[in-house]
Amino acid sequence: MSAESNENVPPGEDAQIARLVEQSLTLMDKDTKPVLRGQHPKHHGCVRAEFVVESGLDADLRHGLFAKPGRYPTAIRFSNAAMTDDRKGDGHGMALKLFNVPGYKLLEDCQTHDFVLLDHPVFFAGDVAGYVELFDALIHAKDSVLPKLAFFLPRFIAEMGHVYMTYLRKHPEQLKIMLAMMAKQPATPLDQRYWSTTPYRLGPHVVRWSVQPHAEKLRPVAPADSPDKLRIALAQQLSEGEAAFDFMAQIRTNPDTMPIEDPTREWTGAPLRKLATMYLPKQKPDSHELMEFCEHLSFNVWRCLPDHEPLGGINRARRAIYEAVSKRRHELNGRPEHEPTATEFLALHQA
Repeated sequence: MSAESNENVPPGEDAQIARLVEQSLTLMDKDTKPVLRGQHPKHHGCVRAEFVVESGLDADLRHGLFAKPGRYPTAIRFSNAAMTDDRKGDGHGMALKLFNVPGYKLLEDCQTHDFVLLDHPVFFAGDVAGYVELFDALIHAKDSVLPKLAFFLPRFIAEMGHVYMTYLRKHPEQLKIMLAMMAKQPATPLDQRYWSTTPYRLGPHVVRWSVQPHAEKLRPVAPADSPDKLRIALAQQLSEGEAAFDFMAQIRTNPDTMPIEDPTREWTGAPLRKLATMYLPKQKPDSHELMEFCEHLSFNVWRCLPDHEPLGGINRARRAIYEAVSKRRHELNGRPEHEPTATEFLALHQA
């Protein structure tokens, strides 16, 4: 099924994306040093992995990165969506940066290829217009006197209460997704499943990506009573043994039940098909040098081969938002933007 015949760009979307960029820059916390990402600011380690494309894939799967068997050094950044205390419910991310990937990339001339995934099958905003409304509510919450009066509550909770009163209670389906995301309390990032939530190309196909852990490989970990419990668990498990994930694609087969332009809807009725395995060897992923390296990494779903072009309005917005926020963040931190090499990354793991 051709991707071109299924994207539907609404009138005025470019102006809405420009507004989203302004909102994202406004919402940046410029007082914290170093200035953190606007989304998924806290990470738990900078994990070394090998992304191994399967041999013998069916012909319809052999496109782009998966056209032939291959092995790619990979950096994995596990993160929290919003919370600084890992003991609290939150959404969680898994960002992949593959190195030594040849070929033209849609974002820039580089040898890297990025994937960005969440531990929830759907996204909380259905389109760019809804994203703009939500960000307006967040900005108004930060500027409002009401959260400041609720001095007995953590500021984040007070602000989200304001967002609920002014926006989310009018959008119950969006609220339901956000509550489901915020309810997650994993013991370790290594036993969670992750999804792209938004669609991408796989050559002529439209797909969503998903990553499934090999949970049987992991030694059980006792959750630490610490705001850094996920970093502690990640470091402990990878110091004791290996981990692995399957990287899979779900090919879109029904435009009615598998929309491109609405990532709030879960795709059903089509199987997940394995494309690659990610192997995580024994290591120490949270050295000071590695944590700093991950802090200054930039991930963008558009840093990819054309055969894996991001699709849909949320992905069209991501390109501009991620580029603008990354540029401003690096400027404020006095760090030039730099797309690293495998040699730079692997040297830190060997130090």
